[in-house]
Amino acid sequence: MTAVKNKTGPKPMVRNECLVAGCESIADHPVSGLCEIHYRRLRRTGTTTVKRRSSGSGTITKYGYIAVGGSKGAKAQEHTIIVESVLGKPLPEGAEIHHVNGDKSDNTKSNLVVCPSRAYHKMLHQREASLHACGNPNYRKCPFCKQYGNTDQMSHNKSSRYFYHLECKNEYRRSRA
Repeated sequence: MTAVKNKTGPKPMVRNECLVAGCESIADHPVSGLCEIHYRRLRRTGTTTVKRRSSGSGTITKYGYIAVGGSKGAKAQEHTIIVESVLGKPLPEGAEIHHVNGDKSDNTKSNLVVCPSRAYHKMLHQREASLHACGNPNYRKCPFCKQYGNTDQMSHNKSSRYFYHLECKNEYRRSRA
């Protein structure tokens, strides 16, 4: 334990060393017990361990994708390069790439699906969420009660993307009146 003077007053504040094995820095974040470097890494990547790729194999972006050096020093996302090499041409305008297993760093050919538009890509994610939550990819989540239901038994405002139970919406309106 090391005593460090508190910046807001003269009373010394006792701080321990960082909880990460091998780190001898003072824990700047007393609740987490981590030093500044490990605390930021935990917030950014979800783990305190270093996520590094072998030299020359690209970097991991802050969004979890792998970026590799392209022609003329520009970086490109690895999954885009793989899909374009399989297609033999650049991606069509507006096309997006979907990772089937949800792991953005898994760029195997069997894990990549080309979506013709952002709307189609969003629809895939919505159907996956429904399938995992209730077992039926055709169900939608009511924004009021948070329950999944059949779209035939739900209301849908054409100007909105939401399906909802009419009873839930009416109850919500009554509670706000």
